[in-house]
Amino acid sequence: MKPAVLMTDPRHFAIKGGANPHTRLPDNSLKTVDIARAWPQWHAYIDALLAGGVDVYIIDATPELTGMVFAANAGFLTNRLGQDAPGDKEFYPSHFTAAHRVGEAKLFSDFMEKFGFSVKDYPASMLFEGEADAFPVGRGDALRWLFTWGFRSDAPVADWLEDEIVGAPMTRLKLTNPKYYHGDCLLCDLGGPLLAWTGGLDDESVEKLREEFSERLIEMSDADAVDFIGNSFYVETEKGRFLYTPSAIDAKLRARIEGEGIQVVGVNVNEFFGKGGGGPKCMVFNLGEVDPDDPRLSEEQRAFRRARHVEELRKTRWADSLG
Repeated sequence: MKPAVLMTDPRHFAIKGGANPHTRLPDNSLKTVDIARAWPQWHAYIDALLAGGVDVYIIDATPELTGMVFAANAGFLTNRLGQDAPGDKEFYPSHFTAAHRVGEAKLFSDFMEKFGFSVKDYPASMLFEGEADAFPVGRGDALRWLFTWGFRSDAPVADWLEDEIVGAPMTRLKLTNPKYYHGDCLLCDLGGPLLAWTGGLDDESVEKLREEFSERLIEMSDADAVDFIGNSFYVETEKGRFLYTPSAIDAKLRARIEGEGIQVVGVNVNEFFGKGGGGPKCMVFNLGEVDPDDPRLSEEQRAFRRARHVEELRKTRWADSLG
């Protein structure tokens, strides 16, 4: 089994609703995506993930679902860090706040079911954008759960997660800056330490964060936050511990993180962040440890996993476009 992520074919990526400030020009008009730049950036990021020992699976968007490229918003997967059978892992699709993204929930749910996970739902009245606002920090006895709210997820969702889904306390943090509209825009698990920008949280949340994580907390500067370093993706593979971060990362912060035994891999995804407000973490949904040939899957599920692996798609579907 290898760590794996789900990413979305970006060729329908466009700015449609202008749901966050990054998507708009000073006159409030919507930015225009250059797919000729986005396509190679996306593949270069995938190459970096594969080189680090991360498998990548791909879901297709539709022309109407222009924001689906930010797959971290797909939903919430239970027991991601565990070794449970695929069918015992439950996927809860996001209930999106932006109307133009609501249709993504069905496509993500259909994919996860074919992938071998159990798909569940919850009351439609609960707005929740999945692992972007609810995620673990640390491993083993040091594991803690964070839940962020204020823009895309409702505060009461934390009660539901705590009581019925995760079964563990959720540290609840309120977001205050619309440029950092999900928790994973300013908070990043480093497998024990927590990388954070406190400028996008209310005072009570900052106090709570510093008290709970104390020496484990690595606070970013305002400049780091502007470069969206909080939206980095951390993963542990057989090859080591990696942090995939925007290429603009400051040398001092890079050295601090590398001092934790983490290899920092800078990736240029400027077309995605600069136009859509999503960096390396927004672009991936964490599938946890995945085995495409898991004997606990049906043959159809195993075939689906093999067919949706990026290397298979590069051979069969994208050979011409990749040169």
